[in-house]
Amino acid sequence: MLRWFGCSLGCSTGSWSCTDASGIDYVAEVEQRSTDGPIARYVVPFYLDMMGTNALRYGLPSLAAVAEVSRAATPSDVIALLYDSWRPRVMGAWYSVGVGGPEVTAAVLHALATSRGALDAPPLATAAVVLAGPEAVEALEQYFAADQAKGWGASGVIAAAADHVRLHHHVATSLPLPTDADRDTFTALIDIARRLQAA
Repeated sequence: MLRWFGCSLGCSTGSWSCTDASGIDYVAEVEQRSTDGPIARYVVPFYLDMMGTNALRYGLPSLAAVAEVSRAATPSDVIALLYDSWRPRVMGAWYSVGVGGPEVTAAVLHALATSRGALDAPPLATAAVVLAGPEAVEALEQYFAADQAKGWGASGVIAAAADHVRLHHHVATSLPLPTDADRDTFTALIDIARRLQAA
């Protein structure tokens, strides 16, 4: 059984379970409320493999399917996902790199600045850097400050995102330099985003 942020993957069944202290299974809840419509199409099949930094371990086999669904997504679809809860935000971030546009970019920056944790912040930071470049710094700094204050666990990847902007766009940022491991993680996330753009 693999575990990640309160979620577990049954190795024999291949199914995820995410429960909190009260025993609510959030995967089952999302799947139950999402039998039709955009959540069922855009979110449920992929979000567990693409949340946090999971895309590096579990998402690569899904990239072709994610790219195919992304091609069908409209800017309105993606914006709606980015203004929803963390699960839709995860997938809205990945779809946004293929859909693009100023309204989508603004929604990505808003979602990042208002993110509440490591489940959606890494994909959102990746999308923000890809789509907004130097304009992503303010949202990165806002998220980083909240993450540091609350201990959400994504500040290293966010520092790496800011460092990427600093190096590639020559923009100053107040965030600390990342560790080599965080820099490598963010570089790999950028690679996934570029693959989705090219697909």
